[in-house]
Amino acid sequence: MERLVLFAKTPRLHEVKTRLAPRLTAEQALLLHEAMLQDQTLFIKTLSSSRRSCKVCLDTQQGDGDLGARMNRALLRAFAAGAAAAAILGADAPTLPRALVDEAFALLARGADAVVIPAHDGGYVLVGASRPVPALFDGIPWGTPSVLEATRRRADEAGLALAETASWPDVDVEGDLPRLAGELAADPSRAPATALVMARLGLYALRNPMV
Repeated sequence: MERLVLFAKTPRLHEVKTRLAPRLTAEQALLLHEAMLQDQTLFIKTLSSSRRSCKVCLDTQQGDGDLGARMNRALLRAFAAGAAAAAILGADAPTLPRALVDEAFALLARGADAVVIPAHDGGYVLVGASRPVPALFDGIPWGTPSVLEATRRRADEAGLALAETASWPDVDVEGDLPRLAGELAADPSRAPATALVMARLGLYALRNPMV
């Protein structure tokens, strides 16, 4: 059995997507965060199957500690519940294709101790493991462009086989918005709520204005 957990911040004004300022106001950033969370929640439902369980875990449910401690704890819970492989997906990549998530789990099934889907900004949008890997979450400079490199180094030091898929961009800073608009222009169906909010904010032109 596989377990996929969507990690996300609870939507709160002035506490989500703050780095999208000044392009977006706090209210607009909240709307976009809510839309991306809605799209990612629907996305993981499509990934659920008889061999893969999926759930949403907001920050209010993740417990204490930094991001690493919370992700490590979530993976440990999954393994304690009998999962053969478990992964944590972020809510900041609303256009992430299913193929990369399936590839990540396939790499774990083929023997990797851990796997990441790298983000273009030096972090990752998904991290998974086939067994407990606490070393991957210890001493990582979360929220910086050095997250992935530090994770690779920690894996090497701990003797862990860390696999990687192709990278995919996430949405953290205002410079990511034009790229997101381009992705939505190519395929708005993957993230319809995000596309609608981006259009209402004047950041993206819907193909069909009547939608």
